[in-house]
Amino acid sequence: MKTNFRRCRGIWRLGILAEILVLLLHASPLPAAAQAPPREPDGADTVRVGLYVNGVPYPGRAVLYQDTTYVELHEFASEVRLCRAEWREKERCAVFTSEGLTLSVPDGAAYICANGRYLWCAPGVFSDKNASYVPLRAAVKAFGGTVEWNADEFAAYVRTTGVPIASGDKFYKEEEVLWLSRIIYAEAGIEPFLGQIAVGNVVLNRVRSPYFPNTVYEVIFDHSFGVAQFSPTENGTVYCVPSAEAVIAAKICLEGYTVSDKILYFINAALARSLWVPQNCEYVMTIQSHDFYS
Repeated sequence: MKTNFRRCRGIWRLGILAEILVLLLHASPLPAAAQAPPREPDGADTVRVGLYVNGVPYPGRAVLYQDTTYVELHEFASEVRLCRAEWREKERCAVFTSEGLTLSVPDGAAYICANGRYLWCAPGVFSDKNASYVPLRAAVKAFGGTVEWNADEFAAYVRTTGVPIASGDKFYKEEEVLWLSRIIYAEAGIEPFLGQIAVGNVVLNRVRSPYFPNTVYEVIFDHSFGVAQFSPTENGTVYCVPSAEAVIAAKICLEGYTVSDKILYFINAALARSLWVPQNCEYVMTIQSHDFYS
């Protein structure tokens, strides 16, 4: 344990220096999925859509932005569940509370937090003291319900259950969050948030695949053919304490969000010790310094 601690501390110092160098050499913008939608819900980039809640026409506004249906949360909540709303200026976050539900909407984030559950919100959320715009599906999942899209009518149909989302303490498995967030941090701690999620997707896609072990821990520490599948299990960085961002990325992955359900491998081509993956696998995408393969 002491050896791992010293190793992590040394690697952490080197990581900080490397991150500063990367920032100085190439300032990378936030990924598109983390950008907030227009402040005006009826702007040039939005289109009105039909919305029905429990068979009744929704009296508020619902707009399509970047192929995602958005609603103003306070307006939507008044239709499905009575809530108290509070704006926390210091955190730049709107908080909605009702019986059995605490819902946080950080301004400009790529997710909302409902009862400790992290729900992905591409292409982002916008919130201030006057209004909070969030994707309809995330709002419905938080309050409890289902959404069906009717392309012919260009309308969404919502059915509510009256039972808000189960708490994170009940939904997430502590061991899965621990090891998934650790490997995400070790492999992609200085990558964009979407890149961190993609690394988590690789692990969970392997868990679901018949060709790999069937638990998060076993996938991470898999040494098939005598070779470590993830280098942090060899150099010890997998034991470092993950960042809060890596933990959130892990929880978003465990909620079922994936950038691709096909990706099973990733490499940093500039640092790779072996070219087996690009030579034998199908290329899918690149997110900053990582190439992903199926």
